[in-house]
Amino acid sequence: MSHTTLSRVAAGLAASLTIVLGAALAAPAAQAVNPVLDADNRLGGITLDKTSGAISGSGGPQSLTTEAGCPEGYRGSSRVLFVWPDGTWPAANSSSDLGLPALVKVAGSPIEGSGLDGEPINRTGTSASRWAVYGFPADRFDGRSGVATYVITCDPGDAPTTTYPTAASGVGASKYFSVDLRLNWNDETNTGTWEHVKEATTTTLTADEHWRSATLTAEVGPDSATGTVTFENVRTGETVGTGTVTDGVASVTVKGLKPWKTYTFRAHYTGDAQHDGSTSNKVRVNC
Repeated sequence: MSHTTLSRVAAGLAASLTIVLGAALAAPAAQAVNPVLDADNRLGGITLDKTSGAISGSGGPQSLTTEAGCPEGYRGSSRVLFVWPDGTWPAANSSSDLGLPALVKVAGSPIEGSGLDGEPINRTGTSASRWAVYGFPADRFDGRSGVATYVITCDPGDAPTTTYPTAASGVGASKYFSVDLRLNWNDETNTGTWEHVKEATTTTLTADEHWRSATLTAEVGPDSATGTVTFENVRTGETVGTGTVTDGVASVTVKGLKPWKTYTFRAHYTGDAQHDGSTSNKVRVNC
């Protein structure tokens, strides 16, 4: 058997021995949801038009968008709810204070942008927030400093109805989108600020070894993450490539690897406006 043939056989065997280091430590991406919510009913995150501001009607987000709309069977109505840091949520105090910090979308409401037609949600103005104003007064925030979850529901039903679940019923069996907000509220002055809390991510790296090259693939969760991934040679600290995240995946092919040598790679997701960055497990490639 020639030296070239031996080398190719060895390379094939080595490919089957490519080792993923630390894969057992990889976990599903953390979700921006309060623990009292059913994570299985979460449809995704919410993109805000601003990342911080005063807790007020004008200081809150003026638009909320999602990448998808309400699914079939969950188009009865759409509410916006706060789930407070202690896991509770507001209830109605009066006919003018329904415990809902943004307007409800039901039959008769403009359907465009509500998600109730199956298209992505795009709520604006008082349909996005009416905090510390008529309908959701400032004292609602008393004692609520901490990380709260802002939720857009997709309530059960095949088409928009004229009624909707109350705030007191919480999210219940509704599907929902959510985003975490850090509230800083002064009970004495009835003023405060909020800031968006980025959603945690996970990055998992795998390698497909070829003759003197390797394709590195990073899977970034959740799928809504965008941005870039840099791939690193762990031993040298050198960046060996950068890939754009598309549908939760980025990849590069590293060429010019030397035969009979072992390489270790790692991936770094840099994050975006809505998502924190994360670092992958290490993978070892034997050429």
